Amino acid sequence: MIRVVVTGVNGRMGSTICRGILSEEDIKLVAGVSTGKAGMDIGQIIGVSDISIKAVKTVEEALDSKPEVLIDFTHASVAPGNIIFALKNKIHAVVGTTGIDEQEIQKIKEKSDEGKANVIMTPNFAIGAVLMMNFVKKAAPNFKDCEIIELHHDKKADAPSGTALATAELIKYVYDSRKRLKEGEREKVEGARGCLTSNIHIHSVRLPGLMAHQEVIFGITGQTLTIRHDSISRDSFLPGIFLAVRKIAKMPGFTYGIDKLLGF
Repeated sequence: MIRVVVTGVNGRMGSTICRGILSEEDIKLVAGVSTGKAGMDIGQIIGVSDISIKAVKTVEEALDSKPEVLIDFTHASVAPGNIIFALKNKIHAVVGTTGIDEQEIQKIKEKSDEGKANVIMTPNFAIGAVLMMNFVKKAAPNFKDCEIIELHHDKKADAPSGTALATAELIKYVYDSRKRLKEGEREKVEGARGCLTSNIHIHSVRLPGLMAHQEVIFGITGQTLTIRHDSISRDSFLPGIFLAVRKIAKMPGFTYGIDKLLGF
């Protein structure tokens, strides 16, 4: 039985993860962190019957429950502190929080390299999204250009999404460095052509009713190819998260993405 602590249990993703864990036979929720609802039974917080585990205010307070793995889907402003603390205390960390800056990621890498505990961090735990990114890698060398459209719910804190940035980074070597606007190209409204990163244009859509979606559109003379993935509920991330929880003890140091866990 793998003992897990979840941060942000009152958040949309945190509560989804907690409910999912309750249905797993080999993963056990032993603690949950909520700065705003500490002291409440986690069952009440996530919308199920009481589970006799009260939320605590910090990861430090969860140590008494002897967790083996931390699952963090919180915010870039607090996640690095949660992760570093976990690693110092020999707790592995499965991280889906996006928007963490490179300096903080480097600190996390260095701490995980000390060998006390491991980290698996990925911008998207949906198995279909991982497959989509691998298909994109195969397609890119055969097309003259591409653009990315990512669509998310209106509560998402960062744009572009971590998945879009990671996808662009994967294929940037295929396309020449360029300016955001081509010679002679003019935007009637600033930003109409999206942003340019890793040599790829990215367009971000934020609307209620959406969850997490991305399409990569490739173009060459006379034809286009669109590779798209849709997560229609937060439950779509659970298989990838739980796969990481089960495998993390055998993944030394810092692992970015769940590609290796899927055999890529």
